[in-house]
Amino acid sequence: MMVSSDSQMSDPVVVPRSTLYFHAWQYVILFLLPEASFLRELKHERIDQTINYRNEWISRRGGARHISPTEQQILHDACDYLLTRAHPFKKVVCGNGIWLYTNNPEDFEDIAIIPTGEILYINQAEVTLTANAVTLKYPRHAFRTYFRERWLSNDDLSILRRYFDTRRDMFRLGPGFANLVTGRRMWLMSNYFVDHNEPNADFLINMAVPGIVRKTLPIIGRAK
Repeated sequence: MMVSSDSQMSDPVVVPRSTLYFHAWQYVILFLLPEASFLRELKHERIDQTINYRNEWISRRGGARHISPTEQQILHDACDYLLTRAHPFKKVVCGNGIWLYTNNPEDFEDIAIIPTGEILYINQAEVTLTANAVTLKYPRHAFRTYFRERWLSNDDLSILRRYFDTRRDMFRLGPGFANLVTGRRMWLMSNYFVDHNEPNADFLINMAVPGIVRKTLPIIGRAK
């Protein structure tokens, strides 16, 4: 692999939480890498297959740019890097971001050897908040509903856009979910959420797009 000095591990930022990340991981590292979405599956043949599909599609229809041989090799190198970590970890990929959930951040101390990559942040969960609730300093809503991680079809995305566009006074959309509803993303992540005061809102959202809701938690104020 080529060596880059752009990404350096730093001390993690301690984040108060009610649970560990995914109830299992103490640390999360957000690593930005161009075309990281091709690493959703850590399989070399799958990387090549998906890149070939994209490049062929672009050749026929135009639009997005081709993935170059250099970029393709970097993705293979990144795949090898992730496959050879010493301890188990959880990987979540969206766009150009790779979220690495781990209890052994030292496994990623040399992540800078992946060229063109950049560490955006390293957070460490501190379990000090009330379990099974969302704790905010100044809560304005009573509930927070999280979504299941999944691909959305064009029809699903259209329904979601219409649903929330006609209910702007009912929901506060989290930043990630707002970007999905207003942009072109098709991958719904498990940390996307909406805040609301309607106790049956999760049921109504599920009626719009069945099976999309993961859980709803009460929002409480942080003790002063």
